[in-house]
Amino acid sequence: MNADEVRDRNAELDDRILSTVDSVHPGRLHVLEAKPDGVEAWSAAMVLAHVAEFSRFFADELRRFLADPAAPVGRTHEHPERLAAVAAAGSRSLDDLRADLTAAFANLAAALDAVRDDHLTMVRVNRRYGPEPLTAFLDRYVLGHKQSHAEQLADLVEEAR
Repeated sequence: MNADEVRDRNAELDDRILSTVDSVHPGRLHVLEAKPDGVEAWSAAMVLAHVAEFSRFFADELRRFLADPAAPVGRTHEHPERLAAVAAAGSRSLDDLRADLTAAFANLAAALDAVRDDHLTMVRVNRRYGPEPLTAFLDRYVLGHKQSHAEQLADLVEEAR
């Protein structure tokens, strides 16, 4: 992918998620769906809060990736901001979550606007995976991550029908 394709894919995923948000029944927003043993059950609210949080977090990480060759990037699942966003989701309304998503998506899109084709091969140290190019960072933390949560959200909406 080139930089324009990354931005286009990100915008497609944003549109897909926001469209799915419009299908979330407010009465099902905080319902935890049963999952097989060992799989953490999340509500639609938890997914939306997490997607907004990681979009902001990785927008900032992307800016650091581009600005500082020595700065490590990435995080683990135990990151405090990640955990706090998911934990706080239970008290948030659908309108609040949608507004937060919209702002977070705009922030990430603005960060992606700075990416040029020649940036995609830049290598930085990922805290969890070691040295990797920007393409791997974007695939794992932005595009792939959004894709998986877009599917998770769509599944939750479908299960609620």
